[in-house]
Amino acid sequence: MTEIPVPRTPGPVVRVLGALYLAFIAGVVFWPTPVDRPASKTIAQIFVWLHRHGVPNWIGYSLFEWLSNVAFFVPFGVLAVLVTRRVLWSVALGCGISTAIELTQWLVLPERTGSVLDVLANTSGTLVGAAIAALWLRRRREGT
Repeated sequence: MTEIPVPRTPGPVVRVLGALYLAFIAGVVFWPTPVDRPASKTIAQIFVWLHRHGVPNWIGYSLFEWLSNVAFFVPFGVLAVLVTRRVLWSVALGCGISTAIELTQWLVLPERTGSVLDVLANTSGTLVGAAIAALWLRRRREGT
């Protein structure tokens, strides 16, 4: 997929949502402690309960965290494609920003952990969001 021909200038809704989303990302990224710390005991109890009631043990906190990181970057992929109209550039931008985030957490925030797996999850989320936006724009362009 290359460029998707639709008007280039993002509308005010996209700009406002983008600004709010970037502020949200900054808050989560630069929070000095892990953002799930206050809920970690509750999350652990939920998984214990789920495992007791037949949910396989491989469905646990690690998977929950991975999927949370994927979901965290889906809006980024959508917004990036709506702004740039380029899927591959948007995914590369998501990967670059995620890498910068993880390096910042690793180097600057002693209670946070930078992770290559988080970069992969965030980039996957960007790809999902970019694909959703590209499909939506294509359908919009074709009038279907």
